Amino acid sequence: MIYYIDFYIDGKTYEIHQADCNHIPREHKVYLGIYSNLDVALINAVSKGYKKAYLCKSCNI
Repeated sequence: MIYYIDFYIDGKTYEIHQADCNHIPREHKVYLGIYSNLDVALINAVSKGYKKAYLCKSCNI
């Protein structure tokens, strides 16, 4: 699955979305990569410096 990470105006909070998520913004998103699941995407996001990343509630059902 393809994952993106979006960031809010403050640039301190990041949310991870699957590519087909209805809540992913059109702007302020960055390609994160292809991972087997959300947990792996989160681990990789943190390792890339997105320390305050969290999972989208809609994707994490």
